[in-house]
Amino acid sequence: MAGIQSAAGHATIVEPVEYNTRDLIIYALGIGSDDLRYIYEKHADFAAFPTYPVALYYKGVSYDALPFPSPILAAFPNPRMQNARGPLDAGITLERLAELPKQGARLKLAGGVASAHKKGKGALVERVFDLVDDTGKIYYKFVDASYVVGAEGFEDFGPTLTKPVVVPSTPPKHRVETKIDPRAACIYRLSGDYNPLHVDPDFARLAGFDAPILHGKCTFGHATRALLDTLVAGDPRRFRSLQLRLVSPVFPGQTLLTEIWEVSAEDFLFQVLVKETGKICIGNGRLQLTPASKM
Repeated sequence: MAGIQSAAGHATIVEPVEYNTRDLIIYALGIGSDDLRYIYEKHADFAAFPTYPVALYYKGVSYDALPFPSPILAAFPNPRMQNARGPLDAGITLERLAELPKQGARLKLAGGVASAHKKGKGALVERVFDLVDDTGKIYYKFVDASYVVGAEGFEDFGPTLTKPVVVPSTPPKHRVETKIDPRAACIYRLSGDYNPLHVDPDFARLAGFDAPILHGKCTFGHATRALLDTLVAGDPRRFRSLQLRLVSPVFPGQTLLTEIWEVSAEDFLFQVLVKETGKICIGNGRLQLTPASKM
């Protein structure tokens, strides 16, 4: 996977973000982890789960419950559109350049809208971000894709940043089942995404769902955990980059089936299905690892 381009060159907005050790533990619990490296601060190898930075886009600097959209979300608005509703998580591309401090940190999220394209009855909007400290050190780069339901009255702009991936027609090398806890959305929301769609049955019905759905970023957190557990025994140091597209919703209590194809020792393609329905919920998946240590 080619490195994600810098936020430089776009209309860049800079917002402060921060987290502490407790936030890292809550996030890991929200994606179903029982690995002591992620949920026990006194473990010798305690670390931030590699996908934690996506939570900062919702959390910002708050340590309390938040409105939706949260202040930091509102600071990175959509382009001007008519009849826009939503947005819904549509995908992520995440590249790690440095490990997050495990004791917490005050950082900055720098970026903004990079592209918007008509898609179906709405718009696919991509934002590009750098997660940096005061010295300019970049910890992560990521592209956050969202689908804005009903959006119209705008012109397409910018290149599509998410690269297409097609999984092989051959059987996968690994197939991993991950049961989603029925309370997963209630725990995951404590990391900063307080969208009522994920907890309020009445709100979910108004949005067209039979029940609250799982956060898209919670779904892909579970899938990433399955990938790392299967391929590198959960070792956070091996994570290099990840990309995926969120295809369809998942409900708490369902079971994810992650299918993995090996391209090389550090390069893997994957897709995720809901076992109970057979529907693909995550597609366009690619995980790249750092080389194994020779020590």
